[in-house]
Amino acid sequence: MSKLARTYACRRCGRTYSHKEFEQSRFCRSCGTYLLSEREVIKLSKRVGEAVKGRVRGKASEWNRLPEDYEVRKEQMKFIEEASEAIKSNEVFLGSAPCGIGKSLGSLLAVLPQLGENKLLICFRTRSQLHIYLKELRALERNPSAVSLFSKQDMCPLRRKSDLSYFDFLEECRRLKENCESSTKPYCKFYWNINRKKKEAEELALDCARKILAPGETVRRMSRQGFCAYEALKRVLDRVDIFLGTYHYVFNPAVREALLKSFGVSLSNVYLVVDEAHNLPAFSRELLSDRLTQNTLEGALRETETFEHDALPSVQEYLSVLNAEIFQRAQEALEKEELKQLDPQKVGDLFLDQSGASGSEAAETLHEYGEHVRETRRELGYERIFSYNHRVGEFMKNFFEKVGTNYIHLVHRDWRDRIVLEVRSFDGREITDSVLQQARGSILMSGFLSPPEVYRDLTLYDHGGVHLKEFDSPFPPENRLILAAEDVSSRFEKRTDKMLQKWRDYIEAMSEANEGNMAVFFTSYGLMHTVLPLIKNDRKKIVEQRKTKRDAVIGQLTRSDDNVLFGVMGGKFSEGIDY
Repeated sequence: MSKLARTYACRRCGRTYSHKEFEQSRFCRSCGTYLLSEREVIKLSKRVGEAVKGRVRGKASEWNRLPEDYEVRKEQMKFIEEASEAIKSNEVFLGSAPCGIGKSLGSLLAVLPQLGENKLLICFRTRSQLHIYLKELRALERNPSAVSLFSKQDMCPLRRKSDLSYFDFLEECRRLKENCESSTKPYCKFYWNINRKKKEAEELALDCARKILAPGETVRRMSRQGFCAYEALKRVLDRVDIFLGTYHYVFNPAVREALLKSFGVSLSNVYLVVDEAHNLPAFSRELLSDRLTQNTLEGALRETETFEHDALPSVQEYLSVLNAEIFQRAQEALEKEELKQLDPQKVGDLFLDQSGASGSEAAETLHEYGEHVRETRRELGYERIFSYNHRVGEFMKNFFEKVGTNYIHLVHRDWRDRIVLEVRSFDGREITDSVLQQARGSILMSGFLSPPEVYRDLTLYDHGGVHLKEFDSPFPPENRLILAAEDVSSRFEKRTDKMLQKWRDYIEAMSEANEGNMAVFFTSYGLMHTVLPLIKNDRKKIVEQRKTKRDAVIGQLTRSDDNVLFGVMGGKFSEGIDY
């Protein structure tokens, strides 16, 4: 008996193709949708129908409905089913899901049907991912209420405060709010209005949550009515379903506790979605790490010339030891971007020999003096409340307390040729494990969680209650060309002139061989700024800087096709953006 010829179909427009046509192109000629076999299309349609009906009875089933005219993607329904089953059992779901399968919407459809009286926290490393979730939430047939926040400083309607450091801004904000309570000028009129018109402010904030507005839109709308959006949204968090924010809101202990208090729940009543979760191990290690720059130490020395205190002679002595024995010696001995490991015990002994105080005692004294500086600045009405000595004391406390095999202590020159003292964590599970285990259910997902076993081991101590899954890419392999150059390295000791020329040659060759916009991502800012001056081509250069705006870059790439974007892996433009 001869086999029936296999046919393929577009799940969006219904056009069918022969096997030969499928081999020529796996995408629909009419609408560009990825083709599936007719059998897969029929099977997928049945599964979508089941999802629309809802596996959960009652009110929760309304959440299951896909957005109208939504194109279900290959592997997406499988993602929803696997993630749903995992979090239903209060497990940690760790899914390596390639770009293009629709995991953002998939994660929502996995959690929302079983949300009930619980809350959903969606977190991501950079703000770029936020817009994707807001778009998906608005498209759902039944919209939940959702609040998303940027930092308090970024959402402040008093634009004149934008030039302050974040610490100084928080101090100024606190002072203006306290003045509102005591009716003392100057005060923040936006916070004052929230207290005077509490009901109106909260109703407006809830309306923004129901409309699922982005932070910028919420700020514009609420500030026009005279209210602080950040404070008003915090006050209604216990009445919304979903919160969206960066990793800090979930994994920074102090920030998380404040958020959960406003949310009105404990972590056991929260479902978590962690997007681009391949960044989570590095992020958590960074939270446990600390660094002290040469600029901060110099600022601390200058500070002692202005603010008197009983402990001032000791403070000056401790700073001199740190400057002369660590920073100045490193300045003489280290090459650019070279690093050296330090023994915290020997550094502590150095303080004891030179000043008669242990490193921990010196840290406590510097911290205490810094508190005095901050309080004096506050009393005298300084706009800047920050104390360099407080920061040095805080770092030294971490330097001497964070010891053992999970930490390494370093001194090095950065790419700006300045000395930096660091304590780095090797194991971020101290941060992530308790959060993921205590949550009602967690979805960790990314296109780069492969192999998932490695990322499980980097985020969790125990392998129990963890569901691992890798999903196939929706795109054919021939549409994704991957080339690897084996004769280049980003390692510092190999960055010779010859090696840098190879980097330049590869980049210029790729630029010459391809039309349209191009992106080049480096392993570090230092390497990027070293290679950049060597590159010569006719393309317009867009270089990622700290203040580079996402919308400006997308606008430039849209207006012309002869640009080259230079960025850093893990930076704001390397992920979470639909190019």
